[in-house]
Amino acid sequence: MIAPRRALVAGGVVAFAATLALGGCAAQPDVPSLAAVEEERSLTMTAAWVRAAAATDEYIARDWPEAEYPPLRFERWIESGSAVEETLACMEEILDRPVGGQEERGVVDLLPRPEGEPTWQLPVAQLRCQVQLIPWTGLYPFGGPLEQEWVRHQLTVALPACVRRWGGELVIPDLDRAVDASIFPTSSGREVVATQSVWLAAELRGVDAMTQARIRALCPDPGRTLAQLGPVEIRSIDVGPAGSGGQP
Repeated sequence: MIAPRRALVAGGVVAFAATLALGGCAAQPDVPSLAAVEEERSLTMTAAWVRAAAATDEYIARDWPEAEYPPLRFERWIESGSAVEETLACMEEILDRPVGGQEERGVVDLLPRPEGEPTWQLPVAQLRCQVQLIPWTGLYPFGGPLEQEWVRHQLTVALPACVRRWGGELVIPDLDRAVDASIFPTSSGREVVATQSVWLAAELRGVDAMTQARIRALCPDPGRTLAQLGPVEIRSIDVGPAGSGGQP
């Protein structure tokens, strides 16, 4: 986990993100609201966090059974670009001492363990911080039943109605592909930032280029709407020696 001198502090982020593919789902009404989509995302993310925290707690208990620490809990979302700095600051607060710094290559150079400090304190501090502070990337695989249904309603009702008001025709050759394009950010060509938009899988006909641009800018693109939701709520659940560890 942590070498005597160097460690990739951001390593726990991948493990957390990987758990999201197993997220839970909620009941499915005929036409869900965007608020219902946000609630579904919150439950999915909370369940994923609980699984990641429980796995972390089991790992600590296995490798450092003598470790003493409070229940694991989620604290806040952080910017992905500052994840290493935030994690180091969190570790320093727990340990009440400097822990090291990040080099240009992204590797963290850790300071030697002070004499008298238990060997478990540094790695456990890192693990605690990695479940307390979660980087938000916008790339988490949501797309639960409510979200899928909300997007389908937008693509078959709301968006076509808006396009018709401009005198155009919306053509979606593959509805499933359009739904995926609206939910899952994808890279296109040489673009560095992934795109989340129905217009990756939809066409406009019957209007000139200027009107097409206005339609794309003003009509409700479900992909753009979902991308703007931002970090979702992770419900307050303690996991650890004195925590509940239960599913939300």
